[in-house]
Amino acid sequence: MKNIEIVGTGRYLPSRKIENWQLEQEEKLPKDYIYSRCGILTRYYVQEETIVEMAVRAAFDVIQKKKIDSSNIEMILVASTSSKEQMPGISFQVQKALQIPSCICLDVSAGCSGYINALDIARLYVSAGIATNALIIGVDVLSTITKEPATKILLADGAGATFIQATNEPKEYASLLESNGIEGDILTYQVGNYIQMNGKEIYRYAVTKTTKNIEELLEKTQKTIQDIDYFIPHQSNQKILDSMVKRLQIEKKKMISNIQNVGNTFCASIPIALDEVFDKIRPGQRILLSGYGGGLNTGSILLEK
Repeated sequence: MKNIEIVGTGRYLPSRKIENWQLEQEEKLPKDYIYSRCGILTRYYVQEETIVEMAVRAAFDVIQKKKIDSSNIEMILVASTSSKEQMPGISFQVQKALQIPSCICLDVSAGCSGYINALDIARLYVSAGIATNALIIGVDVLSTITKEPATKILLADGAGATFIQATNEPKEYASLLESNGIEGDILTYQVGNYIQMNGKEIYRYAVTKTTKNIEELLEKTQKTIQDIDYFIPHQSNQKILDSMVKRLQIEKKKMISNIQNVGNTFCASIPIALDEVFDKIRPGQRILLSGYGGGLNTGSILLEK
């Protein structure tokens, strides 16, 4: 089994910036209601961009920053919850845009933690020697499928990309993914309709099940929370993130949170946050990624840069 390393990261946010006051006026909400409920000040909405264009722009960002030869990309995985097209999948359309003659393409639908699932699948392919590298993208356009104020004030649009490759260096990597379809009806979306969410149940699930998942992963790897240098959770709601930090007893400075400026972008949230801090992370430092949400699905990955 080969080890993997993250070579680089990228992101794309749409040009249309939405301030809280705009949504508060539109939804007739009290001033400062949104920030007090979820810790968000601004978010970005698509103007003319399609979900595929956002995925491609995030891919180009990492390709250009790290001078990757796109013709050598052997695998593309795209995690999304909001695509309205079934065929061809977003990953295939990214392959076309990058003009890659042949590679493995997979679209992953696993709720808000889809990026975690996609990264873990890519790692398995690379570790098994089926591919030597992989481009993983998380992308969602949520502004067009929200109607109720409870979801509208939270959700936004964006794309994040991560490029990994095989390495002979002894890089740490461990994962723990779990699904609970029995409770899946607390967060749903059907094409042609709007996202439906039970906020109280999502909060309960994230704070209890996800922290337990993280604790079990740490136990499995014989690590403690003190061994973690960067904690990058799904950017769902600042109150959820604060509760997770408290339960895990992790230093708040280790938790990466950009929800204040970006909002909740579902599958894009973790790779966008990772890109924001990637250049600050030193080789050998440990990163804990944690996803949770629709499905229901939760998963954690502990890896070393």
